[in-house]
Amino acid sequence: MKNSQFSYQNYKADSPSLRLRTDLACESPSANGSSPGTDYKEYSVCGIPVCELRVLSHEGEMTSGRAMGRYLTLLCPTIRYLSEEKASQIIHALSATIASFTESVTKKAVSPSTKVLVAGLGNRFISSDAIGPRTADKIAVTGHMMNSDSREIFKSIGCAQLCAIHPGVMGQTGIEAAAMIKGAAEYVRPDVILAIDALAARSTRRLCSTFQLSDTGIEPGSGIGNRRGAVNRSTVGFPVIAIGVPTVVDCATLVCDALEKHGIHDFSSDAEIPFTEERSLFVSLGDSDIVTEEISSLLAGAINRAFFCEGL
Repeated sequence: MKNSQFSYQNYKADSPSLRLRTDLACESPSANGSSPGTDYKEYSVCGIPVCELRVLSHEGEMTSGRAMGRYLTLLCPTIRYLSEEKASQIIHALSATIASFTESVTKKAVSPSTKVLVAGLGNRFISSDAIGPRTADKIAVTGHMMNSDSREIFKSIGCAQLCAIHPGVMGQTGIEAAAMIKGAAEYVRPDVILAIDALAARSTRRLCSTFQLSDTGIEPGSGIGNRRGAVNRSTVGFPVIAIGVPTVVDCATLVCDALEKHGIHDFSSDAEIPFTEERSLFVSLGDSDIVTEEISSLLAGAINRAFFCEGL
């Protein structure tokens, strides 16, 4: 799993070894509007509830545990049981948000001349980590048409230039995903890179029902404590918009969160041992393979629509 820049670790004041892991800005302590150096607000886009956190200063980085930038979270119903109407509504909301983020980081309006590189991060052979590759598979790739004999027809269609890459994980290729993306970006010269990946959440109710976008980039592996090279503007040389969906919950985080909801906030040192020794255990939905396929279709549909490639 991956995280937007770096993961928020909620250390308990009297228990420095015990922490609650989440990649979602909406689950950080700054998501109540009271943390200094941050700005938090809630609204809706195309009828979908949205919460937005902006980290404005170094003080905000300390209180939120996140790099300076914008973090926007769309809160959706459980993806597994979406009606066709609701799915269309989510695609509309996502496409509007992606277009807005693109215009914000590129400082220009989305147009047929916009170049986009979609990077589907993750391991396609693990269902809870396959959102990135499956989304990249469904992108309406058009980047090659500008250099083909049919470029005049392509220009008349009026869609942007989309390219896609799914670099796999280092255990499969022996190469950092960031290095592969940088190489592809140097060839494509995109206006923006969309880095799509799976995240870790604090609460099971967020699993496969939350879409997070940020303009700070992404750090592969941080969601499960296995950080790889960061993918952001400074490392790849182009603006990066991170798009993530939580698909797993850390077991220790899940148990601690459940206990706190029932009023249990303090743990003895003996009780902490199982939590700290089982950091590599994660929980995902039983039907995550089906849900991941549906989420990737929503994301690809939203990206295609945002850049005028819907229907290709």
